[in-house]
Amino acid sequence: MNKELRTLSSRQVTLILLGFTIGAGVLTLPSAAARVFGASGWVWVLAVGLLFTGAAFVAVKLAQEFPKETIVEYSQKLLGKPVGILFSLVLALFFFSFIPIETRVMQELVNISILPSAPTWFVNGLFILTMAYGASREIDQLALVNEILIEIALFVGLFVSILAWQHFKPIHLLPFLAKDQIQLERLGEEIGTAFSYAGFPAINMILPYIRSPQKASTATVVGTLLVVVVYTFFTISVLGVFGYYETIHLSWPGLELAKSVNFEAVILERLDLILLISWISAIFTTGVLAYFLAALTLSKLFGVSKHAVVVWAMAPLIYYLSASLKNYFTWNRWGLYISVLTLVISFVFLPFLYILALIKQRRQQRGR
Repeated sequence: MNKELRTLSSRQVTLILLGFTIGAGVLTLPSAAARVFGASGWVWVLAVGLLFTGAAFVAVKLAQEFPKETIVEYSQKLLGKPVGILFSLVLALFFFSFIPIETRVMQELVNISILPSAPTWFVNGLFILTMAYGASREIDQLALVNEILIEIALFVGLFVSILAWQHFKPIHLLPFLAKDQIQLERLGEEIGTAFSYAGFPAINMILPYIRSPQKASTATVVGTLLVVVVYTFFTISVLGVFGYYETIHLSWPGLELAKSVNFEAVILERLDLILLISWISAIFTTGVLAYFLAALTLSKLFGVSKHAVVVWAMAPLIYYLSASLKNYFTWNRWGLYISVLTLVISFVFLPFLYILALIKQRRQQRGR
């Protein structure tokens, strides 16, 4: 990788991981957590987050073994060309799978709160074209846009959550880990929560673009831990305000949390609308980064010099798939598929590649 292409700072890497990870999933995460762990749902969110932080550390250590290459290149060295190509296709599918669901959730939020009479084809098409334009840019330009949008989304989300604490009741978080509330048999149904932590494999594609690759491990772990903190605080806020039973039955806990706030300033009367508009920017960052990473993976795999060609070629398929996600149940099932893929990549593929990289490194050292 040429030095002039290493344009990303450690801070930008952290924010890219935040921007890719925090998207539509956080809006429904408290409900899913409450269904499994009841009033202690935040413990589930925290535990899963720490588990994924460990997986993120393994992923970045793997990437640092090959600082000049993306995972598309070094997976073929470790697995052999045929298996490496197959793995890269799975990785491209992983990144690509985020885009239709983020598009569909965004369209639903716009139609229920901002533009109820807008045609779905118009909202979907406009969002996809905007994402395609963004994804066709270079990574340094995307990083700058992501910095602005994700910081705004996080600030507004934190602001709303803090204001909602006027209705917070600590008793709603009790009893702690009550046996009658823990529904481990529903764990399989709620495996979709893994979808909310699925951003860190991005480091295996962007490390060659980082100015200081040796600092990537810190940036990755910090980024993932910040996601865990945001998710845990948000889940505690929702559970503390509504209680676990009501949270279970909320379709959009984040919007309901904003509606619960009593604020006298006229300009801020519709906090749910302000939160929604800002959170659409978070959904956009997830979608556009996933779009870029999917196109970059395929362009590296098939030797396409400009990833923008792949970006625009994928747009019709994204529109078709997002339109096929008719309702909450279909996109929830789609999220389940992404979560299964996330678990396989995070806890099977990447650790396995890291072990192979360590074995190869030791053999090279012995050969010397």
